[in-house]
Amino acid sequence: MARRVTGNLPAEVTSFVGRRDELATAKRLLPTTRVLTLLGPGGMGKTRLSRQIGQVVARAFPDGVWLVELADVLDPNLVTLSVAETLNLRDESTAPLPRLTEFLADKRLLLILDNCEHLIEACAALVGRIIATTPDVRVLATSREVLGIPGEQVMPVPPLTVPDAHVGTESDALQLLTERATAANPAFQTTPANRAALAEICRRLEGMPLALELAALRLRMFTPEQILDRLDDTMGLLSAGPRTAPQRQQTIEGAIRWSYDLCTPAEQLLWEQLSVFAGGFDIEAAETICELGGGSLIDALTGLVDKSVVMLRFDGDTARYSMLEPIRQFAADRLTERGDEYAVRSRHREYYRQLALRGQTAYWTSDDVAWFRDLSREHANLRAALRSGLDDDPLATMETVSVLRPFWEHHRFLSEGYRWLSDSLDRNPEPTLARARALSSAASLAALLGDRELAAQRVTACLELIDALGETDIMPEVALDRALLAFTEDDRASALELARIGIELAREHGQNAIEMDSHAFAFMCAHLMEAPDRTQLAQEFLALTTASGSHLLGGLALWTMGLDHWRLGDLDAATDYHSHAIEKLALFERCVWLSSAFEGLAWTVSARGDFDRAARLLGAAESLQRSTIRLAHTITVAVGDKERTKVRDALGEEAFRTAFGAGANLPLEEAIDYALGRSTAPPAPAPAPAAPKPLPRKASGELSVLTRREKDVARLVAAGHSNKRIAADLVISVRTAETHVEHILTKLGFTSRTQVAAWAHENNL
Repeated sequence: MARRVTGNLPAEVTSFVGRRDELATAKRLLPTTRVLTLLGPGGMGKTRLSRQIGQVVARAFPDGVWLVELADVLDPNLVTLSVAETLNLRDESTAPLPRLTEFLADKRLLLILDNCEHLIEACAALVGRIIATTPDVRVLATSREVLGIPGEQVMPVPPLTVPDAHVGTESDALQLLTERATAANPAFQTTPANRAALAEICRRLEGMPLALELAALRLRMFTPEQILDRLDDTMGLLSAGPRTAPQRQQTIEGAIRWSYDLCTPAEQLLWEQLSVFAGGFDIEAAETICELGGGSLIDALTGLVDKSVVMLRFDGDTARYSMLEPIRQFAADRLTERGDEYAVRSRHREYYRQLALRGQTAYWTSDDVAWFRDLSREHANLRAALRSGLDDDPLATMETVSVLRPFWEHHRFLSEGYRWLSDSLDRNPEPTLARARALSSAASLAALLGDRELAAQRVTACLELIDALGETDIMPEVALDRALLAFTEDDRASALELARIGIELAREHGQNAIEMDSHAFAFMCAHLMEAPDRTQLAQEFLALTTASGSHLLGGLALWTMGLDHWRLGDLDAATDYHSHAIEKLALFERCVWLSSAFEGLAWTVSARGDFDRAARLLGAAESLQRSTIRLAHTITVAVGDKERTKVRDALGEEAFRTAFGAGANLPLEEAIDYALGRSTAPPAPAPAPAAPKPLPRKASGELSVLTRREKDVARLVAAGHSNKRIAADLVISVRTAETHVEHILTKLGFTSRTQVAAWAHENNL
């Protein structure tokens, strides 16, 4: 029983005003169309409307409403990855689209793609593929341009209704203006004396939500009559956009320019330079990247916040700043006109390059928590820096992408990292050491993604280049790459031997990170092969991470020690090691190893005979499985099926399902507290009905649960074929075969291939 997913719609901090007709139309159209595009110019409120629609129709989508924000995504190749990351989909392929469509095949969910216009072709291609391959996924897009795909239903988003001068002053536009004005200035009140001026402001701004919100902010400094006078005096500003642009686009241009003209020269200059940031920024980044020619950046930033051009929010204890996309785009155009774009983007790129380079020591030391946290927080800025760097400084960009390998690997961005490395290698064909390191990193990511062909190509190219350059310093990395490659080829003996070589080479070259990574991988191979030195490998790994103070690698080392003590029957030590592993790995937002630590603790608890707690921990581990990379999944599955069957048999089917479901439904923080003994057992959901005994094929409805391909896989499982044999018979990858088997187990509520085989035989499959 997997945790029920409800989506990721953010909590809104402002009221939703008006749009009753648009909400009703969307509710009417969504059941009858697969793709609904909210169309309109910037500042029309498409984003806010799409989120409100998502909230209104959420109950119709049991698999959730998922918002994918694309404003900060500049590379069309990252659109599919952004959707996959939003859905928390396990990163396990160099070609993520088939994996995404396979995941969505049996889902009933609403996907909101926000701000598609700058990626229109990529969005259209992705949506077209999703619609063609999934029966119950709906897409709600917001864009300034139609996607142009078959079956698309376009819903224009008009301005808010404005007061009728001859009938009255009530309207959605006036309600928005007054509500936002009151929020900005609690002392503001509408009165019979100023209502006519407020109504005229709404009419002059044509009911455009963003223009009205900007005007509302001015009501902290001006009376409605003063604002109206300024609109009368500066109506030329409302046609400051291109003369060929629609009037509404000219209006929003004018509304933003009005705010721009109210700024001091220092505020204008800072506003322009801040436009290079993607996804927000902090004060340190602004002070490093922006140059005001002697003016006070703090004063200018304070002025922009006071004028609500820049929004302030807190991410933990850190103040973060951001701008609405139309406001940022306006400033970017001004920066280009001023001729400063290249210089500011160069400083932006170098700032985030230095953040990446911190990982050369931070990754394997006590600085790792802060480094991974900063990388996660600045992911959008990293993307922007890498994209501009591919054009303006490709060699330095390739070095940056290579240094980020731990981030790509441990935070579930394997496919994205591989794509950046591939693009960098294409831009840097010269035979350099930097290219060799990029080839090594690409080989590692390809192997972890299970793409043995690409991994082999990258390893071969790297070895040839190293030989030509006469370089040996990179050999420890290559040894680990070759070990990973051998593992993808199911040659675990060679993988273990190459990992041991990687340990020795890394020690000789003083490469601490590679030595620890090689120890971790060597233990995993040794554990699977029951090699005699697995205890020694785990102990050496823990000693290294303890000395360095690492949290992430330290948590991984504690997990290996927990597994080894569980194997040896020392359950007190195993419990202690697994608990400490969870504590350390929980410090990282997207750590791929946390589910493995939960699984290890569950096995230990099961060995003590506490099967109810074990089932709950297994449920919690299951809910985290999508964030696990293939290697960790392989290791836990090798033992996990047997242990899960043991717990199920001890509890009985109904009790197991109840306890497992209780664990699976725990939010992450609560699951961590439960695993560490900080809280009592979570309340169990209503018991699921016991699985019915398999019926003859004609009477059973379960066959329809599986897709045609899943039935083919189930038939081969019943014949006793391994995943490798199934892949060969069906001409698919081994990983795809594994995924099909996982889906079959989940859909049928089984935990072992034996149960699938029995079910297949009893249903005459």
